[in-house]
Amino acid sequence: MNNSFDSDNQCELSYELLHLLQWLTDQEVHALKKLIIRVVNDGLSKQLVKPDGLDNNNSSKAVQNSIVDFLDLLDALLHETLNEHSVKKAQQQNLMTSINKIDASSCDTDTVQLSLDKVSAQLELKPEANAKEVLFKEILKRWKPSKKRRLN
Repeated sequence: MNNSFDSDNQCELSYELLHLLQWLTDQEVHALKKLIIRVVNDGLSKQLVKPDGLDNNNSSKAVQNSIVDFLDLLDALLHETLNEHSVKKAQQQNLMTSINKIDASSCDTDTVQLSLDKVSAQLELKPEANAKEVLFKEILKRWKPSKKRRLN
């Protein structure tokens, strides 16, 4: 993690965290608004009342520590999620040889993609499972054969 305050009280943020913050402000304003509404409804508004006897020096240190803690948490969650995403992509890549053998005229790509997503989630819970077998079971669950194509 690259988040810290140096001796001049300047904060250093990781490259990934800066991009996450930019993405959130550009793409997820509505989701952030919903989160803030939930937090306010859960009691934040009661905690926002500033007591009269607060020492400004201690208060600013507490705020600074809160900001650092928040940014550290965001950075940690981002890196954890990126690692999980990499593992999921690797699992999906390993299944690509099996997926390439599926006849596209009998099974549409949406069915395959939904099945692949489901398999990735299942493999996170049970990494010892046979990925190929789980994939084909999921495809069979979702597959709706067309009556147009008939075997002679």
